Amino acid sequence: MTNDGFDTTCLRHPDTTSNLRCGRCGDLICPQCMVQSPVGARCPDCSSIGRPAIFRSSPTELMVAIALSAVGAIGFGIAYAVIVWVLWVLPLGFTIGSVAASITIAMAGSPVGNYVRRVGKNKLDTRLRIIAAFTMFLIWMIGLTVATMLGVWNGVFINIVSYIGLGIGIYVAMNRVRP
Repeated sequence: MTNDGFDTTCLRHPDTTSNLRCGRCGDLICPQCMVQSPVGARCPDCSSIGRPAIFRSSPTELMVAIALSAVGAIGFGIAYAVIVWVLWVLPLGFTIGSVAASITIAMAGSPVGNYVRRVGKNKLDTRLRIIAAFTMFLIWMIGLTVATMLGVWNGVFINIVSYIGLGIGIYVAMNRVRP
């Protein structure tokens, strides 16, 4: 302790005098306990904090996001199947119907990504991107199953144009929840 009332010793090493402070909390640190970070010197406590809470989803939040995404996928999948069925019964032909179904699944990426981001409590966790991708695939599978039960030929779903549409939809959904 100096005469001016300010402590000049390291909190972890009381016998070491120091003027260096942690860039985050302001505690005095010495070269022995200092941890160099990209934003300056930190104390051991502040350097071990890890990622901010906005980037982390708890296991419970992830399970809720998975469950709600699965429920949402059922609703989106049924809606997708009905849209494809309507396009199938219109006299558009296989090519136009297939392209329209592909565009429909590609356009679903944005609302699905927003949905997953909201059920994930707007966290920027990269695992939510994976959930968004699986949600889009589940929507496509449910749409295929339900539309086939409605009498739509499954060739509308199983062709290169449909796969491209699904890929675009997955890409858009994943980018809506990206950190």
